[in-house]
Amino acid sequence: MKWLLLIVIIVLLLIIAVSFYAANFFLNVALFRDNNWYDKTGHKMMNPDNFNKGKSQYDLTEEQQNQQGDVFWHQAFAQDYWIETDGEKLYSRLIVSHPDSKKWVICVHGYRSYGKRDMAFVASKFSEQQYNILVPDLRAHGKSTGNIIGMGWLDRFDLLKWINEVLTIEPSAEIILFGGSMGAATVMMTSGEALPDNIKGLVVDCGYSSVYDEFGAMLQSAFKLPAFPILTIADSLAKKKVGYSLKEASSVAQLAKNNLPTLFIHGTGDKFVPHQMIYDNMEATNGVKESLIVENAPHLSSFIYEPEHYFDTVFEFVHRYC
Repeated sequence: MKWLLLIVIIVLLLIIAVSFYAANFFLNVALFRDNNWYDKTGHKMMNPDNFNKGKSQYDLTEEQQNQQGDVFWHQAFAQDYWIETDGEKLYSRLIVSHPDSKKWVICVHGYRSYGKRDMAFVASKFSEQQYNILVPDLRAHGKSTGNIIGMGWLDRFDLLKWINEVLTIEPSAEIILFGGSMGAATVMMTSGEALPDNIKGLVVDCGYSSVYDEFGAMLQSAFKLPAFPILTIADSLAKKKVGYSLKEASSVAQLAKNNLPTLFIHGTGDKFVPHQMIYDNMEATNGVKESLIVENAPHLSSFIYEPEHYFDTVFEFVHRYC
């Protein structure tokens, strides 16, 4: 019995040691910009659809959209716009394509991406509807400085600053917040803060319900590891390493304080953010809510799979409620 007890204790200690190592490794690769493991290996594991490109109709559509977005991004009415905060320099692209319009949209990109890549085409579609646009690079992304990735939780404070910048430019602006992936989480997490009346509505595409739930899904799908006890340990370590816990970074908790009209979008083929999270997010919000589910669309690809339906739905929602 003593030998059996000793073996059990040794096994438990090994499990705890391995779990601590895995939790620390996961946090380092997930939440620090200067760790390049994600770019080399992790991205393909977590979001394989981005690496299965060919010459399907969807690949051709994406290529055409990227070309349109690139042309729009470099129009004469677009300019670089910077702010400094907390010792960091944050970048955005300011696109005033309709100087007499009071309609504005702030478009927020996804995890380890940047504004131009995710939002240039979206911005061009909003411009067709007479919107002026601000497209920020989130802290620790794109041209913005910083090393800690905020997963939307820290970024909500920067988004509030960008809202103020728009209001400095146009005090009467009527603003839509549009986000994709981590950008959608940023918008949802910002929705629980005290927002000016200028914010008229939210459009969130494939955002996660919480960082804790998203990382749990990634551990299981990409790493084939159980969320417990690794994520429990990671949650306790995160507060010291990055200044926030994974559980407190919750879209659901923030949406419970939201009364703004919100359109929720998700593709059923999403391997990065499970599409079932849309239902948790929708249930949480208090405002007018509608959804768009795009069958088989991978992560942040709904506007590639059904572009006409996608933008018709977005602008019908915005014009009706916002």
